[in-house]
Amino acid sequence: MTERSIFANLNRDADGIATACYGPYTLKSAFQPILRETSEGMFSLEAIEGLVRVECDGALVAPADFLALVPQDDRPMVDSLCRSLHILNAGSLCKPDAVLLVNSQPGLFRSAHAIRQEIDRMRLAAHEAALAPSSIACEIRELPDDDDAAAHLSRHLHDAGFLVAIDGYAAQDGDLARLARLAPDLLKFDPIWVQRFGRQPTAAALLRVIVAQLEREGIRPIVANIEEAWQMELCREIGMPLMQGYLLARPQLAPTSFGLDFPDPDETAMGGPATLPNEAAPTRGRRSFGRRTG
Repeated sequence: MTERSIFANLNRDADGIATACYGPYTLKSAFQPILRETSEGMFSLEAIEGLVRVECDGALVAPADFLALVPQDDRPMVDSLCRSLHILNAGSLCKPDAVLLVNSQPGLFRSAHAIRQEIDRMRLAAHEAALAPSSIACEIRELPDDDDAAAHLSRHLHDAGFLVAIDGYAAQDGDLARLARLAPDLLKFDPIWVQRFGRQPTAAALLRVIVAQLEREGIRPIVANIEEAWQMELCREIGMPLMQGYLLARPQLAPTSFGLDFPDPDETAMGGPATLPNEAAPTRGRRSFGRRTG
């Protein structure tokens, strides 16, 4: 795959939903809600995370297995292809106020030229999806030798108007250094740390302090991997950070039913649902970007 062929690998179906192809593999977008519980006990959709779903000859392929098969030379382009795919499909959800989280591996884009090219692709996809860069957060996953590359990518993303997110935060010295280095707008707590630390008697009080401090600094904290009721109760105790997990909402393939599951406040006031998701997924037509297949 060459840089010029990234968008040529995108297709649109009759409903306007984009898919991508890489060799014999078909790539699709799934989105998982990131929610905030309101004081009325309802759930508002604050963000969504783009997740790739892979098929080959009609059979599902685990994303990790697929990525392991991608040659090293193709990995930057496949990484970019997945990100562009999610941005395009997020535009079909009719939720422009929800922040889209898309993953990025900074080690794949080390030179200033490569970073500029990738940000230009993100801008193009955002324009086609009618999304503002400020509604898209690039979740930077650092590796031990990626410090400089991650900081460089973060600066360029912010300069272009995009948001930055980090994951795996556990309030350790290294995490504090990451905050200073990357200046994130959103932050995911390390779920293993939360599960271990959160069961301690004094955990809620300390986490409440951490959450409040992050929010004062303009950082939106997220507790992910919520699968048990006690984790959700902990979120209530520590100040209602953003929440993500199967207990709340599972990922849905685009176009999703988020418009019905999480209506806008004025729709909720008229009696629309605003609790947890259902199974129905409406179809929506969107303008064409990529080749039509139906």
